[in-house]
Amino acid sequence: MITDRLKTISKCMMAAASLLLVSFTAHAQQDAAGDIQQDTALYRVFNQLYHADSNVISILHLGDSHIQAGHFSLTTGALLQQRFGNAGRGFVFPYSTAGTNGPDDARWSSTSRWSSERIIDRYKPPVLGPGAIAISTTANEPTISFSLKENPETDNSFSKAQLLYDAGIENSAVYCPSASVTVTPAPFSGSPTIGMATLDFPQPQQSFQVTWGERGSSPFRFYGAVLQNGHKGVLYHSVGINGAMYLHYNDLNNTVMAGLSALKPSLIIISLGTNEAYSRFDPLQFRNEIDRMVQLIRSQRPEAAILLTTPPDCMRAVRKAVRKKVSKRKYKTFYTTAYYPNPYIAMVTQQITGYARQHGIACWNFNAVNKAQSDRFAGGWASDHIHFSVKGYQLQGQLLYEALQKSYAQYLQVKKNSVNTDDRL
Repeated sequence: MITDRLKTISKCMMAAASLLLVSFTAHAQQDAAGDIQQDTALYRVFNQLYHADSNVISILHLGDSHIQAGHFSLTTGALLQQRFGNAGRGFVFPYSTAGTNGPDDARWSSTSRWSSERIIDRYKPPVLGPGAIAISTTANEPTISFSLKENPETDNSFSKAQLLYDAGIENSAVYCPSASVTVTPAPFSGSPTIGMATLDFPQPQQSFQVTWGERGSSPFRFYGAVLQNGHKGVLYHSVGINGAMYLHYNDLNNTVMAGLSALKPSLIIISLGTNEAYSRFDPLQFRNEIDRMVQLIRSQRPEAAILLTTPPDCMRAVRKAVRKKVSKRKYKTFYTTAYYPNPYIAMVTQQITGYARQHGIACWNFNAVNKAQSDRFAGGWASDHIHFSVKGYQLQGQLLYEALQKSYAQYLQVKKNSVNTDDRL
């Protein structure tokens, strides 16, 4: 009898230990999924963040529709600025004037009629500037007004705005009533008539209006602006185009080059790959496109760090027709939509992580995070199950920040251990 009880107790203890082991393993896998792989490749930019009180650290987040709206990227940027200091809003563009969606903290208006040109368009001009998008007009003396919504959580005012444009002629006059204006050649190549108007404001601003005095025979093009507040810390630039792939940025690579020249990033975060998974997917070709972009960045800005991210765990929607009898002799067709895993998402993820591992590039496997924390994202998907809701993107941005913060903490520990070792020597 005692022996049977001992056996029962032993079995219960083994079962409990097994459950604890499974729970521990699950949590460990979840934690590992959120880690940045090859994060020592970020130590150079981490060193700049360590001295953020005396530096401006420019970060460029490049991507597709997951980036264009800004909810993901600007959440990461805002959290980094809270931690390391806020140097300004960074790159802004009049997406609403271009007839598309964009970050909701910026408002643009103009009395002129504009058309838009994007990097994904079949027919596009040879230069689109650092934002991979431009607006153009044939109006004389075009005027643009801009304002930022007040943010109770952070000071989003600016003391300097650098406007990038092509007036079609050199030395086109630029007027801004509230600022002193300095016109110089643009910091990127493409045309001798591309200029940069720097607006210096005597007091912090949240809005401006600017007018160009004249233009050439070709349409006037506006490429966006860079806002700074004069403080040290992080300057976070979000550049995304709906439908964009690595291929688009590579085929018009002066867009990436313009971003590197104009924004001077110390870190380039690349969040692409979703759209490739919804077209004809060739793993080798996709890997080559990643390499083309990485090699371009390394050739143009070798001192910058690169962080690749993988796409969300997107689904494919399948619409089915179902005929139902609604009366004695009448049938009606109803449509239902079912969602299935997109197998190409896994292949895209495998190529990004594999390339990063092979070339020693930092990589955040968000696809693995998305799967490991599927319960947290359950209410964060949009209806197409390709994009997130605002809540879902904000969670993604928070998780990227937490991954960067964890790697930064490890960097600090390495730095501390190195100092202690030197002291002992």
